[in-house]
Parts: sequence; structure tokens; C-alpha cells
Amino acid sequence: MRFKYISLLFGVSFLTISKELFYTNAEKINTDKSPADQQSELRSDKKDLGYCCFQGTISDSCCEYESVETMNKELSSTLNELVQTTFFRYYKVDLWKECPFWPDAGLLCTSERCSVPSVEKNKIPEEWSMESLSKVEKSSIFSSLSSLNACDYSSKDFCIFDEESEGLRYVDLPTNPERFTGYQGEPANRVWASIYKENCFGVPSHNKEAESCSEKRVFFKLISGLHTSISTHVCYDWLDVKSGVWSPNLDCFIWKIGKFPDRIENLYLNYAIYIRAISKISNYLEKYHYCNGSEEEDLKVTKLMKKVTSIANQYPPTFDESKFFSSSETRDLIDDIRFQFRNVSRIMDCVSCEKCRLWGKIQITGLGTALKILFSLDKEIDGISLKRTEIVSLINAFAKLSSSLNVIDEFRDMWRKRDEKGMKLVKRKIEEIASTISDKLKLNDYTIKAKSFTISKFDYVLTKIQEFLKDQNLMDDSDNDDRNRVILLIGGAFITILIGVLLVLRLIYNIIYEKFIHKHQHHHTKHHLHHHHKQPHHLKNVTAFKKEN
Repeated sequence: MRFKYISLLFGVSFLTISKELFYTNAEKINTDKSPADQQSELRSDKKDLGYCCFQGTISDSCCEYESVETMNKELSSTLNELVQTTFFRYYKVDLWKECPFWPDAGLLCTSERCSVPSVEKNKIPEEWSMESLSKVEKSSIFSSLSSLNACDYSSKDFCIFDEESEGLRYVDLPTNPERFTGYQGEPANRVWASIYKENCFGVPSHNKEAESCSEKRVFFKLISGLHTSISTHVCYDWLDVKSGVWSPNLDCFIWKIGKFPDRIENLYLNYAIYIRAISKISNYLEKYHYCNGSEEEDLKVTKLMKKVTSIANQYPPTFDESKFFSSSETRDLIDDIRFQFRNVSRIMDCVSCEKCRLWGKIQITGLGTALKILFSLDKEIDGISLKRTEIVSLINAFAKLSSSLNVIDEFRDMWRKRDEKGMKLVKRKIEEIASTISDKLKLNDYTIKAKSFTISKFDYVLTKIQEFLKDQNLMDDSDNDDRNRVILLIGGAFITILIGVLLVLRLIYNIIYEKFIHKHQHHHTKHHLHHHHKQPHHLKNVTAFKKEN
């Protein structure tokens, strides 16, 4: 009967230890990496700290995750202030341009969340109207002599601009934030699928040729980083249709971004490229005349821009563009990438949500401008001249990336707190189950009896242990009264045994996790990636678009 009491007591103790062990190891679901991630980590010094937080070098760049985060802390508030100024907040764009690829893409979203109102004319500086008028006059003069007015990009541009479009209008960017509009499903998937298809080199992880060529690999990463940034803002400013409340959607973030470390890295790579581009033309940006309609605001924008360039120049180069397109095999590849990027900018006109189209155009143009700066020759940089559209897009797109990093940091904290709360609930549930079992089996009574039995036999056991220690010459007669020493030895032995038991339990848990839970998660992730990159057959018109002369 006594053996039964002791066995039941040990069962309750084991359940208590198990719940602590489960609570400690449950976070492995978020921190363990798939085999593909582990192989990637072998190729660099990147460390996964869990909750999509990383340390080490960002692949294909010259900086680390920590450096980008430090720079962003210095730049974030300045960029946010900069994009609120007149010069950067009013953007001229055509949101009604016809899609050149699909006949059914002209059906715009009719939801109020999709619409983008025009800015009243009295808010636009008069100087901007004069500049536009001079361009029209110049085009009309030379229109009979050449076809230059029909060309909306130069040979060095990565994007197609709306310079000569009839539907141009000014919109206010801060009052039309990038957020969830309900634009999703087949129309949105078709746009992103076609954008990735323009990366005809293929996804690096599935294409050996692309993986071996840094230019092709980086091209894909930039598109992926752009996609990640957009998805981050959509998940952060999410509308609960039932309650009508805008708030962050953690599940959206986890399933679109958090479970894909490569997507996070690609966003950081984009940031490194923007920093390098801004640093490379810092003199141009500092001397540029920012026309805001008032001298006071002109001076403010110039001051803010100098602060941005100063911070960008404080750090070593974040990206080494000299390593790209330098070999005989890849020198001509840049023209192909320019062409593909222009096609991506065309695809933005196929987005049927006005607000999504607006921010897609801005961020594609901003990224294209950064690439134009990076891959211009040094002698070309000295004489570079950017359109107002390019400068506004460059800074607004960079500000979006900066905001994305801040948002990701918030999501990390939300994710961690939710898991901690979940583990507490699990822990409480296990305690309730243990308490219920204890009550039903009357284990409390057995515990009291066991304690009483142990105390009554303590002196007997202690005496036997002292005799054993004397036989082993670990004690002599003068130590007969040194009970503390004996108790310490007993306690040390008990703790050692307990640690051994815990280690065995942890080993068993790891085996179960690797065999079943982790294997299932990795299979699900592979299936999701395959589905994400599956290309619909009706997109062949995009890549069939003829290359311009």
C-alpha cells in the first residue's frame, strides 16, 4: 500500500516537472529552422534569434542586420517628417492608365477603401504648374521634328513614367496610406504572379543558373523585398470587416512574412540598397532645389535631407555595386534587367485598386531610381539629373521600408507576447488537470502521509547514510554530529538525479518534435512556397511583350 502511495506522489511530481519542461521548449516552434534554412545559415554568419529576428551579415550586401536597425533608428523620424512636407507629399500620377497585358484588368475596384481623391489645385505650388506648362510647350514645338515626346524613359531608366499621360493628377500621399483595402484573391495574385514571372531567371532556390549568378539572384531578392514591405503594411493596417476597426493583424503577418526568413532578409537587402544609393548621390540631393511654395519650408526640407545624407554617409558602404555586371558574361545583362524592370512598372497599371496601384507605382519607381543610381558610372553620377517623380518616389519608398522595419519590430513583440500568454494558459490548464487528478485520487492525503513517513524515518535513513560514508572513509567518528554535511551530500545527489531526468525528458521531446511536429511544418512551408510561385498559364502575354529599341 505504501508503494502505491509513493508511486502516485511521484506521478504528480512528474506531471509538474513536465509542464515546466513543455513551457520552456514550446518556443522551439518559432525558433527552429527548416533544413533549407540551416543550409542557408552555413553559407553565412546569420543567426536566427526567433520571431523573425536575425543577426549577422545580410547576404549579397556589405552590412549586417544590426547595422540596418541602428541606421533606421536614426533615420526613421527624419524620413517620416520629410514625407509630410509639400514637396514629397503631393505626387503626380495617372491611376487610370489602361493595362497593356490583360483586357479585363480595366475594371477598377469600386470600394471607398480603394479610391484615391485628387488634390485641390490651390494646394499645389504655382511653380509646379509653370514647370508642367513649359514641358508641354517644349513638346509641341519639337513634336513635328521627332518622336521623343512619345518616349517616356531614357536608356538608363529602370521604369516607365507617366510624364506624358493625359490622366495625370496630384494625390496626397499621407492622407492615402498603404493599408488593407480588400484587394486580394485572383486579381491580386495574377499581378504578383506576373511580376515574379518577369524574373525569367527563376526563383534562386529552384534554379541553379540563377543561384550561381549574383545579378539574377539580387534581382529576385529586390522584388521579394518589395513584396514583403507591401505585405507588412497591409497586415499592420488591417480592417476587421465585422467590427470596422483598423488594427494590426498578427496572423496575417505570421503567414505572409514571419514564417519566411528569406523574405525578411530581402527587405533588409532593399534597405541596404537604398542607403547606398542615397549616399552615392548625397551631394546632388543636398544641393537640389526643393520647391515647396514657401522659403521656410524649402529650408526645412533641405535641412532634413542633409540629415538623411549625413547619416547615410556615416556608415561604411552597405552595398558594393562594383561586383555586379562587371564580368564579360554579365556586362550586357543589365540591359535585360532594365527591360524586365520596366515591364514590372507596366504591370502596376494592371492593379485594379487605385490605392494599391498608387503605392505600387511609387515603390517600383523608387526602387528603379535606386538601381539607376547604383549602376550609373562614376562620371555619370557627377552629372546625374533626376525627375521630381524619381526623387519623390525614392524618398517615399525608402520611408516605407523604414516604416516596415518598425512595424516588423512591433509584430515581433506582439508575436512573443501572444506565445507567452498561450504558454501561460497551457501551464494553467496542466495545473488544473493535475489538481483534478490529485483531488480524485486523494493524492493530497497520500502526500501528507508520505511526508509523515519520511520525517519519521529521516533519522534512521540519516544514520544509515553516515555509517555508509564511514565505511567508505568519507567520514570519521569526529563527524558524527555533522548532519549538515550529510544533508548537503544527499541534496547534491538528488539534484544531480533530477537534472539527469530532465535532460532525458528534453531529449525525448526533441525526438518527438523533429519526427512529427517539425517535419509536418516543413512540409506545409514547402507546399506554401510552391503554391506562391505557381504561374498561371494566362500570363504568357506579359513576357511576350516586345522589347523596346
